[in-house]
Amino acid sequence: MTHRPAVVLTALAAALVVAVALVAALGAGDADAGAQARAKGAALVPADAVAYASVSMSRDGAQWQALEGLAARVPGGDAKLADLDAMLAADGEGAVVRALGGDVSVGLLGVDLAGGLEPAADAVLVATEADGAALLRELARLGFAEGPAIDGTPVWEQGASAIAVDGSLVVGATSRATLREALEVRAGRAPSLADEAAFRATVERLPDDPLALAYLSPARLAPLAQAAAVLVPAQESGDLPNAQAQITDLVAALGDVRGLGIAVRAEAGGLRLAAAGDADEAALAARGAAAPAAFAPTLTGRVPADAAGALVFADLGPRLSAVLERLEAASPQLAGYVASIEAATGVSLREGLVPALTGQHALVALDGADPQGALLLAPPDPAAAGATIGRLVGALDAAGLRDGKAGEIAATRQEGGSVIAIGNAPGLAAPPQRALADDAGFRATRDAAGVPGQVTGLAWLNADAVRRMAAERAAERGEQLPAALDAVGGVIAWGEPGGAGAYIAIR
Repeated sequence: MTHRPAVVLTALAAALVVAVALVAALGAGDADAGAQARAKGAALVPADAVAYASVSMSRDGAQWQALEGLAARVPGGDAKLADLDAMLAADGEGAVVRALGGDVSVGLLGVDLAGGLEPAADAVLVATEADGAALLRELARLGFAEGPAIDGTPVWEQGASAIAVDGSLVVGATSRATLREALEVRAGRAPSLADEAAFRATVERLPDDPLALAYLSPARLAPLAQAAAVLVPAQESGDLPNAQAQITDLVAALGDVRGLGIAVRAEAGGLRLAAAGDADEAALAARGAAAPAAFAPTLTGRVPADAAGALVFADLGPRLSAVLERLEAASPQLAGYVASIEAATGVSLREGLVPALTGQHALVALDGADPQGALLLAPPDPAAAGATIGRLVGALDAAGLRDGKAGEIAATRQEGGSVIAIGNAPGLAAPPQRALADDAGFRATRDAAGVPGQVTGLAWLNADAVRRMAAERAAERGEQLPAALDAVGGVIAWGEPGGAGAYIAIR
């Protein structure tokens, strides 16, 4: 197909952009029911949709009230809301958005690549709280004309685009054939996305009352990835893993991930992002893509409270070993390369480096004009791990691979210490005077976010430190940072089995 999306789909895109822009500038808001209610438009989207998104533009819901509360604390926030009000009050796209109402969804059924650099989307739009009479007036103004009905349902058309309006329910599509599919779903003669087990399982794991929700079916992207394999040149050498084989593995892995979802929610203290998924975990584990195990992030006790940021994770070594095993199975010649590296460095990857990279790790960035930081390791045997890392650094020195800035990187461990610091901040090997785990700002943000005690990873950004560093860089260029950034109190993100979350504190 070579059609373009309907004008109403363009208006939806404008509404989505407005919502996302407000989220980015302020913090975020709607519906007073749960995440499944926010996804009620999925009941009219065909079950084979690749992606789905729903956003609320209702100003009466609890989420918009939370948004306006956040806006009052953000420099320039009131002006952003005034701009939104002006856009919604205007003619043109604003009138279409007003007519579509507070609950709007779009389902992407596919993408036609026949147009080369101008692919065409095959999509369905659903509005469940529309002002049908007002929308019909706008459609007439935009040049839509009533066309042949579909099974008794009146249809308005312009070019390839087709729209059905039935009171407060609007169903639009990028083609008449796609609209017919959606109406078949409405009539109960075809399954809907809302009926899909993966969609339900994913949405049920997302928080209540989201401003916006998005869903992706990776398994339905597998054919696109498989098509990409045809574009990859055949590999003549067997020394390295075959690229086409790697894409084939990726396609198979995509097929094991049934659904991914993300929701945006405004709260009294800030903006929450939540992600969830539905996958065949056993199949992924068999492919070497098992989800990381959860752990209590105790290394926050070794990160300085005034650090600009930190990323805490675990067991990089075992993951490296699993990747090596898969690559060596795909290309036995790779074992020879590994052996040559081990001979050159004097470090055994599996018996030396993997144990050194077992346990918790923390990547720490310090506040300051010059970049400083280190990777902290807390292995089961710190002495053995320290010796391994030392031999590796020595081998790099002997090979002349640590010139310039790389020469500032060192591996440091205090005598009898349990932590190794690899970087240009050797002081991080010692316990800090005040740890991040004890910092009031970190704890307040962590508690407001509801970070669980067991995570698969944890990231923290010290907003004050990052803003100060960014302001210095901007001043060097004669620029200023947006005043709205002053309202950000801290950013925390984490992973957990089956999902992930992030929270931006607004003060």
